Amino acid sequence: MECDFCFEDSVFSETRERTGQRGLPYIAKQREPEWFNEDLNPDDLVEVHTVLKFRADLSYRQEDFEKAFSEYSDCCALIPPANNAMRRDVQESQARCLMHLGRHKEALEIAEMLAKGVGNTDHLTGVLQLQANIHRHLENLHEEVTCLQQLISLHPFNPQFWLCLAQSYMSLCLDISNFKDPSQNNNRFSLCSWKSLGKQQCIGDVTQSIDFTVSRDDTLGYCNESDSSPSTVYTTKEELWIWSCACFIRARLLFQFIQPQHASFVLDNNLKTQEKIEKQLEKVGLLEEQKILIEEVMGEDLLAEKTKEEGQMDTKTTQALTSFIMPTDTEFRVRWFQKISALMVPASE
Repeated sequence: MECDFCFEDSVFSETRERTGQRGLPYIAKQREPEWFNEDLNPDDLVEVHTVLKFRADLSYRQEDFEKAFSEYSDCCALIPPANNAMRRDVQESQARCLMHLGRHKEALEIAEMLAKGVGNTDHLTGVLQLQANIHRHLENLHEEVTCLQQLISLHPFNPQFWLCLAQSYMSLCLDISNFKDPSQNNNRFSLCSWKSLGKQQCIGDVTQSIDFTVSRDDTLGYCNESDSSPSTVYTTKEELWIWSCACFIRARLLFQFIQPQHASFVLDNNLKTQEKIEKQLEKVGLLEEQKILIEEVMGEDLLAEKTKEEGQMDTKTTQALTSFIMPTDTEFRVRWFQKISALMVPASE
């Protein structure tokens, strides 16, 4: 049986020599320090708004925020509508200038405008970082915590976000009225005895035994005897203390995890941060057995085998938001602190 297949004549023809033109060699521009302070060429619009951006960046670094804001505003007015990336960068810089100038309302308005134009997780990360910084300046701890929790949901392996969240939880803990030093006995925690856990013989079983009181607006609230509303989240200083310690330990584990990748001054900064975290844990009165327990729970997803199976350690920065669902505050706390809360109780109990 014959097949009606045949080759094109071009297959057997001689190959045509391609005599491509050699391009001109690339010559990088050489600039003097602070070249952007020289006279501008008004005919080159791209150079104009680029130079204004560099001038504003320098003013910001020199902490001349009023001048920086003015230069950022001039730059923003010249950016073409199609250059969305640079526009967002400049607008975020404007908001940071306003924040340092004490014009927090205007800074938040810019942040909200940027939030409406979010197109991927990279945009969302920038907006959440901006909002967290503004709320930190305003000492709005609840809002700052929410932003940090969302940042960690996007980037669960970023140690800096965990460190910031640990500090925010501890600030909330210290803000509660008649709060005493966590190192005192009535604020110490002990491990639940295995007998008190009944038939639950492993940490994994504890997950199903906890139930949090959830607020309708899902905000972090305090335990108040005069407020018996069902929409209140009963968060005590003990819970905040546990969460803060857990975040400190998670941050230290992550710094240790990425330590082999660091060298030189980056490695020095890594080790210094780990030392500061250790001193903080000693200061708040965390016992060694408690550290071991929390390390086990907060480091479950840092096993080499598991990270290898997942294929990556973080959410892609350009991932479309349609493929990412942001957990609520309560879902975040259940995800990260439920097991620890089940195994640690106040020593007075």
